Amino acid sequence: MNQATEQPKVAILYIALGRYIVFWKDFFESCEEKLLSCEKHYFIWTDCPPEELEHGNNSRVTIIPTQKRGWPYDSLMRFDMFLQKKEEILQCDYAFFFNANMMFYNPTDLSEIAPHEWNEGLVAGAHPGLLKRKIYLKNPDEHSYERRAESTAYIPFGSGKHYVCGAFNGGTSKAFVHMCEVLKENVQKDLDNGIVACVDDESHLNAYMSQHNYLFLGITYGFPEKELKHLGRSGHKNMIKIISRQKSHPKYGGLKYLRGKRNTKMSSGEYVVLKTLKLLCGIIPVRTWRRKVKSKLL
Repeated sequence: MNQATEQPKVAILYIALGRYIVFWKDFFESCEEKLLSCEKHYFIWTDCPPEELEHGNNSRVTIIPTQKRGWPYDSLMRFDMFLQKKEEILQCDYAFFFNANMMFYNPTDLSEIAPHEWNEGLVAGAHPGLLKRKIYLKNPDEHSYERRAESTAYIPFGSGKHYVCGAFNGGTSKAFVHMCEVLKENVQKDLDNGIVACVDDESHLNAYMSQHNYLFLGITYGFPEKELKHLGRSGHKNMIKIISRQKSHPKYGGLKYLRGKRNTKMSSGEYVVLKTLKLLCGIIPVRTWRRKVKSKLL
């Protein structure tokens, strides 16, 4: 038996609808190069024509043609999407979902992200947006959990552990599929009752993880791209394993462009204005005015 067949099989799940396809090439190539000690099989849900998808002819890439539903459903309905390939995922040893803007930055061995038995077969990462505030190290009552009791994603005050990121999670294929089955049902129950959880699928993921043991990975497995510059030339950059690319940056078109809310990419000048507004937003004392400023940014 050769080494390749001895390696664990890993299902890499990826959603690239609409303009988010811009991230796929770099993600795939970084994963191929830097995720080590495993045999990788990619499942990509996309509306990109198969003949136009870079690396789409790779034998380990499965394309699932998917119609774009718009925000938040492209994200909220992800558990339903994953279950479309339930049988194929269960043929693998592990399954990991990566947000479109995630990218491997340094070599990462499978053993670093693979959960153990006492983790109930689950793994999730810290949210990259929490780096500056360091909320993931603080009282769970400060987390942005869904607090409406009528939602299936409800986490009451005094409960919960970390705030996990919807952008990177997974585990053993069996544990992951079971989680998807539960969360698909929970999302649908909410929709039937006219409810969308406060942070969409991420709220449901947090509710599920709050009731289970799981391997919690630190911020080095989802480090904000924009914060890399603050590490300078120090050896700290070698500790960063996965980065979360900055969707608001003009090199990707900006967040509104990616979500289809505008037809032109953000210019460098607009980006400078946006950064200035963010700084102002941080010092505006009146909450209602902060919300107005934020609404201009998103």
